[in-house]
Amino acid sequence: MIAVDYATPKTRTGKKGLALHYVALVTAAATFPLIFMGGLVTSKQAGMSVPDWPTSWGYNMFALPFSYWVGGVFYEHTHRLMGTVVGFCSIILTIVAWKTESRRWVRWLATSVLAAVIFQGVLGGLRVVLVKLDLAIVHACVAQAFFCLTAFMALVTSRWWLRHVTPNGGTDIPVGDGARYSSIRSSATVYGDRSQTRMSVPPKEAPKADRAFVVACGFAVAIIYGQLIIGAVMRHYEAGLAIPDFPTTYGKILPPTTTAEVNHINLTHLDAPNFTLGQMWLAFGHRIGALLVTIALVTVFVMAIRRKIYIRSIVIIAGLLVAQITLGILTVLMKKPADIASLHVAVGALTLMTTFVLFVRAYVVAQPPSAVLSQETQNDFDEKAVGVPA
Repeated sequence: MIAVDYATPKTRTGKKGLALHYVALVTAAATFPLIFMGGLVTSKQAGMSVPDWPTSWGYNMFALPFSYWVGGVFYEHTHRLMGTVVGFCSIILTIVAWKTESRRWVRWLATSVLAAVIFQGVLGGLRVVLVKLDLAIVHACVAQAFFCLTAFMALVTSRWWLRHVTPNGGTDIPVGDGARYSSIRSSATVYGDRSQTRMSVPPKEAPKADRAFVVACGFAVAIIYGQLIIGAVMRHYEAGLAIPDFPTTYGKILPPTTTAEVNHINLTHLDAPNFTLGQMWLAFGHRIGALLVTIALVTVFVMAIRRKIYIRSIVIIAGLLVAQITLGILTVLMKKPADIASLHVAVGALTLMTTFVLFVRAYVVAQPPSAVLSQETQNDFDEKAVGVPA
């Protein structure tokens, strides 16, 4: 029998490990204004202001004369430039990950961030080249998922993750709140060629997040993402003001259900564009989605408060929820000003991302510990013998 201390690899806790985390943070932070600028492009109806891709009015994108930077071209072109910033961040993220990160799955996660941003850029380009509105909707929805992916990359390279998770080859094994795998000292039985190592893990502290809380968080993430999809469809099909009053719907509870009712509404609201029955119900569906999001998040808040867990996180998400509802109401009552509507899109993305991070954190902490490390784990650690029998 020998005692083995599995120390944390220097690449994860030293300057190189922190560098990867900081690059991930920068990538996620750069994605937020990109989503806001994408909302401006839609709100200003500037998606086709630059009709070619990957060039811009026949110029290299980085060499477009400033004389072109007016009107809708300004919004579309700056959106493209910000997209390249996120793309460069993703390239740096991937390079740093493959040079410094010892966890194989995290290296591939960084690579997936790069692949996703390339896919997103191609989607945006095809929307212009093919003049397909549906591609613009997909482009908007993928942006939300990409934001969560960058946030996940930042989370798994953070000190919080290293405190709560023990790597096991290509996967990570949660070890509970407060347990630091860098200080785990275990007894190991070595069999001949060291092909098997069994590790006695200290008892895991009772997880603060139970299965019910994890499910509630996951359900909230799904509901929020679904709501953002409905919002993207509504924006691109210009249905944001199909119901111009709030909280009622043309003074009633439900939207019209017949073409005759729609025609009557259009005739009596001559100061507004004519809307179809489908647009009205799309706008109403977005309101129902907002109600479902509120119920889902309030459920998470109540469960967290009762368990006295993640209080800081739920306070932040609660603030975002209030801000999002307020922005949504203002968007309708102020007749959809571009800045308010775009901020509504961006805060929605931020709400999704923060709820997703809460879900991942709760899921990780709620997992049971593992008592067996594979041979790959030995290669993933700096092994230091602390005692050898005579």
